[in-house]
Amino acid sequence: MSKPEAESGDTGMGEVQQPTLLSDLLQLAKPRLTMLVVLTASLGVATSWAFPETWNSRFTGTTTAWLERWTVLIALSLGTALLAAAANSLNMLWERKQDQLMRRTAVRATAKGRIGAAVVLPYATLLASSGTVLLWWQGNPLTAILGFVSLILYVLVYTPLKKRTPLNTILGAIPGALPPLIGWCGAGGSPWHPVGLALFGILFIWQIPHFLAIAWMHREEYEKAGFKMLPSVDPEGHRTARISVIWSLLLWGVSLSPTLTGHAGLLYLAVANLGGFLMTLRSYQLALHRDKPAARKLFFASLIYLPPVLSALVISSGS
Repeated sequence: MSKPEAESGDTGMGEVQQPTLLSDLLQLAKPRLTMLVVLTASLGVATSWAFPETWNSRFTGTTTAWLERWTVLIALSLGTALLAAAANSLNMLWERKQDQLMRRTAVRATAKGRIGAAVVLPYATLLASSGTVLLWWQGNPLTAILGFVSLILYVLVYTPLKKRTPLNTILGAIPGALPPLIGWCGAGGSPWHPVGLALFGILFIWQIPHFLAIAWMHREEYEKAGFKMLPSVDPEGHRTARISVIWSLLLWGVSLSPTLTGHAGLLYLAVANLGGFLMTLRSYQLALHRDKPAARKLFFASLIYLPPVLSALVISSGS
């Protein structure tokens, strides 16, 4: 999701500013992608505030109670973000040779050889252990387990499968969908609650057209690096476009479940319908044209989709 970051910059005095260790470590965490994790995890916590089985039964409305809420929200979001940063760091170490072959990733510190396993492994271990402790401390054991499972799936399942099968996108969507569920469960919600399942389902399904759009825009680079993304092995793009439409329609349907189960109101219903229509429209246009401009429009539609839909769920939950 992140754009290439400049390896160096002009200081305005004719000097080239070299990357520092701190900037390289920040790059390893993929901060833009990690911010999405923070957003979805925090929205998972905030959604739980509307339900008695999570917060309402013990929420008094006092200043102390509000501080407790926000402490948990920040801690769970930070813990999830640290685990995501660890996963991103290990992913970049694993794929450093492939990254050298793609223009948009060739500037990474691991691809350039500035940072290797001697730095990445202890750095990722520190991030992962800190994140797991935070999720256990301010959440519960289930939350910590979900966070650690997301790390394992991303690094040991999704990453190696990218060179083996186009199904990597579906399997990689599982760790990508866990952050809002981590936030929900960390605040006391059951993973089997309709809202918890909806949070996971929306994020899981949303990633398929989102990642297919990215893979279409960079299909030549993925193919060059040996990644078996669907657009890279689907020259005419028929399967890719068809799957994008199907999953966008599925996203639209699943997004309506909180209202259908009585856990969200009309505001959420309206926003979810609007978002579902936009995603389906852009996927349909990709099916019609099967080109990069259509894929780019689907990509931007997917970026626009999540914030209003998840925010409307937070506002409308329990109504």
